[in-house]
Amino acid sequence: MKDPVLDELCGGDAPPLSFLDLIQRNTLDLELAAWLVSSVANGASWITGSGPGGIGKTTIMLSLLNFLPADLRCAVALPGKVSTIGAPPKCVVSHELSDHPPETYLWDQDLRDFFALADQGHTLVGNVHADDVAEIRKEIVENCSVPATQFNTINLFGFVKMEGQDPEARRIKDQTSRRYFEKIFWSDGKADHALVYTSAGGLTQGPHRNTTAEAGYRAFLESALKTPSQTVQQLRAAFLESL
Repeated sequence: MKDPVLDELCGGDAPPLSFLDLIQRNTLDLELAAWLVSSVANGASWITGSGPGGIGKTTIMLSLLNFLPADLRCAVALPGKVSTIGAPPKCVVSHELSDHPPETYLWDQDLRDFFALADQGHTLVGNVHADDVAEIRKEIVENCSVPATQFNTINLFGFVKMEGQDPEARRIKDQTSRRYFEKIFWSDGKADHALVYTSAGGLTQGPHRNTTAEAGYRAFLESALKTPSQTVQQLRAAFLESL
């Protein structure tokens, strides 16, 4: 079944890079890619973050939408309308969780309404300007009064960096500079987040891993990388056909 909201998020006049593009650009290797696909396909909520703008966190966030469960539809969380998102459970996407412009960003009551959707079974997806989960937790839980139990329903916090970028530089669009995951934190949806990946040490072992599922998704990605059909829409169609 087609999802017009997902098509709009991942389409338009300037389609974002696909997940396969990111692998080919060394944003992530196949082991990490397969784990992320396995997590998202199993219903994980995720938020991508970076301190400076223009790093590529939105592109990465959107690329993972390819691997949502087949029956999960998308909805966009907009200010003043978040609380109107009802059943059935959806993948609710926020352009960004921030107190800065533009007006589509969520903060204060809109932010609380966004996290409250987790209690209704919705999958939550978004972006933040931050370099670490402790920084985000302080802003969201302490400053905006989001319950810690709702904050912990975000299964993945992935933080993105750019090689060689001056941390004071903003909106750098040099596509030759490699974007990469610096670190990723994981929660089972209840416990506080634990560091499970660093760019230096790779992906750890533990309850966040399902090696059988990861092997299957890695084989899918390896096969997809060999085909000429690598747009976001083509990859989504191929993923659904593989289920």
